Amino acid sequence: MKKIRHVFDSTPLIYLAKTSLIEAALNSCEAYTTISVVKETTENTNYPDAMMIKASVEKGLIKIHSPGEAKVKALTRHPEIHQGEAEVLVSAEELGAYAIIDDKEARSVAELYNIRTRPGTLYILFRLVVEGKLGKEEAEEKLDQMVNAGLYLDPRTLIVAKNKLRK
Repeated sequence: MKKIRHVFDSTPLIYLAKTSLIEAALNSCEAYTTISVVKETTENTNYPDAMMIKASVEKGLIKIHSPGEAKVKALTRHPEIHQGEAEVLVSAEELGAYAIIDDKEARSVAELYNIRTRPGTLYILFRLVVEGKLGKEEAEEKLDQMVNAGLYLDPRTLIVAKNKLRK
């Protein structure tokens, strides 16, 4: 069975690492990211999550893709898109993958270019539950850990996510 391809942005990698879910998440797909994302997520080695992300790259759990510069430049003309997000979106397009990205504005820009996305961290958390790699109660605990560690979810989204996990 062929694994689905995902290109990860910074935020999902950080919060999956903070909750020790990164290895399960990366093993559940053919995982990619970009050099900008690796730099952003691993440059401060004082954080355990940075070390986990770096180790995941070194182990080959997540591959690095270098997207075409012209398309990245075109996407960064949108004020709501920064370099890392643009690289993730272009990489997803080039690899026939889904961009795993939390930022709603970035996903809206991706839609303009017909680039496939998934709503980042929550999508991966629910995917781990569906695949049986994470129980619903444990997933809710991990979600709480993510929010306590700084993952922003608007109150409505958080309530909906918890209700889904409880069903």
